[in-house]
Amino acid sequence: MTGSREGRASLSRARILAVDDHSPNLLALEATLGDLGEVVKVQSGEEALLRLLREDFALILLDVQMPGMDGFETARLIKERERSRFIPIVFLTARSRDASHVFRGYAQGAVDYVLKPFAPEILRSKVAVFVELFLKEQQLKRQEALLRQRERETLERESAYRYRVLANAMPLCVFFADATGRLRQGNRAWCELSGLPADVVEDLWRSEVVHPEDREGAYAAWCHSVLTGESFEVQFRMRRHEDGAFRWFLGRAVPERNGQGLVTGWIITATDIDDPKRAGEALARANAAKDAFLAAASHELRTPLAAAKMQVQLAERKYGEAMGEGPRRALAGLNRQVDRMTKLVSDLLDVSRLLTGRLSLEEEEFDLVPLLRTACERLQMLTSEHSLILDVPEWLPMWGDPGRIEQVVTNLVSNAVRYSPQGGEVRLRAWVEGGELALGVSDEGVGIPSEKLALIFERFGQAHGARYGGLGLGLTISQGIVAQHGGRIWAESSGIEGEGSTFQVRLPLHSSEADRELSS
Repeated sequence: MTGSREGRASLSRARILAVDDHSPNLLALEATLGDLGEVVKVQSGEEALLRLLREDFALILLDVQMPGMDGFETARLIKERERSRFIPIVFLTARSRDASHVFRGYAQGAVDYVLKPFAPEILRSKVAVFVELFLKEQQLKRQEALLRQRERETLERESAYRYRVLANAMPLCVFFADATGRLRQGNRAWCELSGLPADVVEDLWRSEVVHPEDREGAYAAWCHSVLTGESFEVQFRMRRHEDGAFRWFLGRAVPERNGQGLVTGWIITATDIDDPKRAGEALARANAAKDAFLAAASHELRTPLAAAKMQVQLAERKYGEAMGEGPRRALAGLNRQVDRMTKLVSDLLDVSRLLTGRLSLEEEEFDLVPLLRTACERLQMLTSEHSLILDVPEWLPMWGDPGRIEQVVTNLVSNAVRYSPQGGEVRLRAWVEGGELALGVSDEGVGIPSEKLALIFERFGQAHGARYGGLGLGLTISQGIVAQHGGRIWAESSGIEGEGSTFQVRLPLHSSEADRELSS
């Protein structure tokens, strides 16, 4: 009961704004109404409007006749303002209650009239009603605000409880931090990993749980995120309590923000990535070892192959005329196989050079058209079962390595021939398009399945397996050479048998003079 009385006492004082240009009238109002509330006295409409800008009142007692801004005008302005439009206004007037006067007052928002000189008890009873209504309204507002506050607190407690339940159910470490970045609590997975209580996380980044080599970097990244409000992501190692082993974790953190966008806290997760990370490192080491082996093996194979080639050539020159048809065919077959092996070894060496960035270019300005004609003629001599069609302008000047560009053309045309049916047509085109030199090689072969288009440029990548021969290195080498020339290469195909495929190459035109002549 005591608390209830104290609550009523705190609401018992309302503020009443008394507006009158005569000080005696204001003093009389204060004496009459002082026990009902705090009477704030002002002597003009302008002063009343200023007080209403920053203060709330239960009631306004407004003298009608004042010099300058009279009561009617003051009431009109009060009702136009959002903050004060609902405050009751009681007019104080010494004039008779004639109809036009009263009508004008009510039109300006007055709730009542009190004639001067006023009867104190009548005025008190009128004012008491409005004060009581005001106090009840304020009490309702306070109760409503208190209810909303309690609802928010209940929701926050329920939300925090759900957070904890969810965090403890996760198989990864979860931490909560405040807006300053100070870690407050970890989940069950953190306790099982570290062997520490949930709330012993404040100095996580510099604790013995984190690997000594990772502490400084992880802590610096965390400080940066806290200062900037940016998301946090870093890999670091943490020691597992049960066996003392350090395992790799991926740490991520996102900020929690309020309605104004200000950071109010952080949620941090640490996911165990040790197994896939170590597997990736092992795979990288294996790939590096494989590449080193290919480079070494290719290099070592060149010497015996060169010696075999020389012996075949010596045998042809020395015994060619004396040999019979059988030995001569055998020697020719041996020569073809040595050439084939030499080409394979050369491709392996080129791939190795591409991987290590040691594939050099001997660049110069040259006309591409003679190079394309020569390559087409040479390749046509090697196949009588396919038609090679060349579609080129009179000249195409470019800057690059002629030998490497010829290697690209040879790889693409040979590839088209390999996948074309007997009697099929392979077309090689060259033109200028959009400030670039364009090459296109099309065939009428088996085509490339759509799921293989993105894979055919990978090492040993073959769209149709090994049944068409080759190691699957030609396109890899061609892509590397084109890239070193600042260009790009891609394949297009419907994947339908008989519709074949088209390989497109785009190379930059570096010669401004050539650009002008070609465009004209």
